Amino acid sequence: MAMLLRLFWELFRISLFVVGGGYAIIAVADDVFAKRGWTKEGELVDNLPVFQMVPGLIATHVAVFVGRRVAGPLGAAVGVAAVALPSVVIFTFVAAGYDSLPLDNAVLKSAFVGLRAGLTGIIAATIARGWRRSLPDSFAYGVCTVAFFALCAGVAVPWVLVMAMAVGIAVQFAPGGSGSDRCAGSGARRFCASWLPLLLFLKYGSLCFGGGFVLVPMYIEDFVGPSAPFLNVTAEEFANLMALTQMTPGPIGVNGATYFGFRLAGVAGAVLASAALLLPGSLLAYAVLGSLERFRENRIVRGVLRGVRPAAVALMLVALWAFAEMSVVREGGVSFAGAAIAALAFAAVLSRRVNVVAVVAASALLGLVFGSCENGISW
Repeated sequence: MAMLLRLFWELFRISLFVVGGGYAIIAVADDVFAKRGWTKEGELVDNLPVFQMVPGLIATHVAVFVGRRVAGPLGAAVGVAAVALPSVVIFTFVAAGYDSLPLDNAVLKSAFVGLRAGLTGIIAATIARGWRRSLPDSFAYGVCTVAFFALCAGVAVPWVLVMAMAVGIAVQFAPGGSGSDRCAGSGARRFCASWLPLLLFLKYGSLCFGGGFVLVPMYIEDFVGPSAPFLNVTAEEFANLMALTQMTPGPIGVNGATYFGFRLAGVAGAVLASAALLLPGSLLAYAVLGSLERFRENRIVRGVLRGVRPAAVALMLVALWAFAEMSVVREGGVSFAGAAIAALAFAAVLSRRVNVVAVVAASALLGLVFGSCENGISW
């Protein structure tokens, strides 16, 4: 029981304090759990492509991976609940009081930009710490480079990962391939039937490959505009919702599920929608990750890992740039405040002496300071 409580608390506080979805959560969790000895350093980032290939959300796959490792099936269930709880609670209140939210509050905006700047530094430090392990040779550098430019060109994440796996397997079975694998082993406006959120979000959870942003087109199709079969929310409300998912803690997909579930069927709908979104991916992740650990020495599995590890670096680099665009590189120039916060967070995490969750909280505080100082440092 004590282990389950520690597991719940660690995942709950990560989800509560980390803004920006699965990539940010995985960067913070990788440091927190490695220090506790529950995972190896860089292990969660190494498994990022596997998390991407299983339907569901990256954040909950992290919870399943760690929970299963420390406390079996019950640990996986507790971990998923801990990651989802902040989103469900916060976005239930957001949905209930949407019309009175201070969406243009300058103080809140400064704090959240500070958070994103801090997460930029944390992700950069996570990449730097695992660089040599994930990119040990020219082959890995080549896969990472190609994957990065493919992602920037708009190639879908699953296709990039499938290609990386195929190349890794081919090299593994090539003459001398197994001996040179140095990284192996490592429509109604209101529909009040409570079953509707369950059925809709079970569908979304089964089709969500690559994280919460993949759900956005599905949400638009079903919920946004006068022709949508459910709710018919305005484009402006949906845009505000997407901004709020970026500004509030927890996985982005769960935030959206809670909001739309509440709009469909109140509090019961919010809980059902969030649970239904997480169920298919969590069950599949538990099965896939268990099989991966059992067959890690299998030649095919080793080839897959050899290909996807450098692809994971490319994914993190793309995430790094996305966070930098929201905090450090703004309106065509470089924000001094954002760059300073990102640099401080990078140095703190790279030093391994500061708790990562404390770095996140300090980044928000620095955002407030910079944003409200008398000299008016502009974001």
